[in-house]
Formats: sequence, structure tokens, C-alpha cells
Amino acid sequence: MNKRLLIKHIVGEATERERKEVIEWISSSKMNESYYINLMNLIVSQDMSKDTQNLFSEEEIKDRLLDVKEKIRSKEDFRGNISQLPPKIKIGRYYLAAAAAAILLLSVLLNIYQFQFNTKEEKVSTSFLTTTPKTDVINTFYTERGVKGKIVLEDSTVVWLNSDSKIIFPEHFSNDSRQIRFEGEGFFEVAKNSEWPMLVTTAKGMTIKVLGTKFHIKSYNNDDSEQATLFDGKIQLAKEVKGNGGAMVQRTIEMIPNETVIFNRTGVELISHNADTTKKVAWKRGELVFDETPMGEVVKMLERWHGAKIIVSDNSVLRHKFTGSFNAESLVQVLELIKFTSPVDYNIVDNIAYLRVRKI
Repeated sequence: MNKRLLIKHIVGEATERERKEVIEWISSSKMNESYYINLMNLIVSQDMSKDTQNLFSEEEIKDRLLDVKEKIRSKEDFRGNISQLPPKIKIGRYYLAAAAAAILLLSVLLNIYQFQFNTKEEKVSTSFLTTTPKTDVINTFYTERGVKGKIVLEDSTVVWLNSDSKIIFPEHFSNDSRQIRFEGEGFFEVAKNSEWPMLVTTAKGMTIKVLGTKFHIKSYNNDDSEQATLFDGKIQLAKEVKGNGGAMVQRTIEMIPNETVIFNRTGVELISHNADTTKKVAWKRGELVFDETPMGEVVKMLERWHGAKIIVSDNSVLRHKFTGSFNAESLVQVLELIKFTSPVDYNIVDNIAYLRVRKI
């Protein structure tokens, strides 16, 4: 299914023929239904993100959540009645079918509530600091699989988050530094202040010291490695790695623009001096790019991008690589191209995609 057609349907611009086509596609599988709802979530979240910070008070959000929950209880199953959707209602500047909008609004309100009123304290430790900044409120912002997000921090730093990524930050930075914890994939545009360094610590132990610059991080917990790419300015990486004799030592690297540094489980795996920065952040432009990418990595990227579950039934699949670029294509369309260009085949059972090598 073409994503542009789904967007037309979400914003109420689809023709009657297109509407029927989308409804038939959504009704065909739970995976399609989930993809459609995630896309709605993304569109409305992006629209609301322009002015959502502190948009609702805590009491207003609680009241809205209760109201939406009551509406959902009064509706019949969304998937079972998708061909007979009730009249449209408005959220932001978009009109959505009422049953789907109720489900979507609940999801969006829950995200806003968690983002604005999360008061759980967390400590951030890093070798660059001797003290931990004191703050009463720690915020957590998370993008679900199949969803991307953008957030502006107190100091005007802008952070784009790819799917399945999380950023943890204080409501107010300390006077000494700006400390952040990060997990997943993101692009940072850090507001420059030479007297107020930013320190980004990943869940896998890499610390990035920043004064003002643009850089990319990829550090998912289920990946074997983590990496940083510098676009502009300077950053300093620090991570404990295995040294001579197996003892852990801290490795510090000063990066310059267009460099990529990749850490594996034991140490530095690669330092590239001419990184393709355009491909690194293709996801920001809504593009999914594979360039001789090992199939194990392809599977992870597709799961995050489409919010899907993919199982490798045959380990020989992992010996292959894939090259391709996608924009609005569905998961099935991507899998079809993989099937066409490689010996890797697939089948879908109960909304789970299984990969195997074709027998000749």
C-alpha cells in the first residue's frame, strides 16, 4: 500500500474509490491495521509537536484521558467495523474517523502526559564529571517502533529521534553542564555554549562531550556496536574498552567533521574519515536506505521502521546482504524486492514475517 494514499485517507482527502481501497487493505491483516494507526499517531504527533509542550495542564490531560477511555468503551471493535466508520472528528488540523481517532487521541494524550509529568529521578554518570546535577524533574521521551519524533530542549538544542529511541533529560539543566542519556538513533543540533558543555551518555556506555555542533548517534541495545558521526563542529568521545592484557581502559577520541567512529564490544572497530552523512540521516527525510547491509541489520531496521515482527527461520539468510532505498513502500513491498534481488524468501503467518533461503 502506498503511504501517500494512507496519508490522504488519514487527512480526509481520499476519493471514495481510494477510501474503499485503504479500508480493504487495513481490514486484511492486524499488521496493516497496526501500521495505519502508527502512521496516524505520527501525523498527529508531528502536528501537535509545534505547540504541545505545556499545552495541557495535568488535570486537563487526566480529564481528556478519562473522556477518551469512555468513548472507546462505547465503540465496537475498530477492526471489525472498519468498513462502517462513524462521522469524522477534528484533531489539530486533521479530520479522522471517530473510532480510529479515539484510539489515536488516547495514545497521543498518554505520550504527552508521560512527557510532561514524568517525575521519576535518574542519575547520569560520566567520566567527564565529578558531581551529578541536582534536579527535581527528569523527563523521558520515547518514540515507538514505526514512529519518529523531534524534541526541543530547554537550551534550544533540537533532537530528532528515529523509531524505538529514548532520550532522558532534566527539565532544567544544571549550571555546570547539560547532561542527557540516550538510547537508539538520533540526530542532535546542539545549541553552542563554550561555558556550558553537553554530555550525552548512551545506554551502552559511550559518552559524547559537546560544546555546540551537529552529530548523529546510533546506539541500540540489541545491536553489537554503537557509533557516532560528526557533521559540524567538534565532539569528544569517551568509552571504556579492553586494553592490552584484557584490562578495561578509557579510550578518548577527538572527532572532526565527516568522521564516523564505531565501537564494538571490545573496542574501536572503525574510524572513517569520509562518512556519507547524507545516508546517515536518511530516516529524517522519511527514507529507509540499505547499502550492502547485512541481513541481520536489515531485519532490525525493518522491525523498527514498520513496527513489525520478523523472524529468521534459516540462519543462512544472515550470510546475505541487501541494497535498496525506500520511501512510502509497505513492509510487504520491501520483502518482495528482497525476494526478487536475492535468494531470501518470506512468508507471513499471524502478522509475523518469516525469512528463509529459497531452495533451488
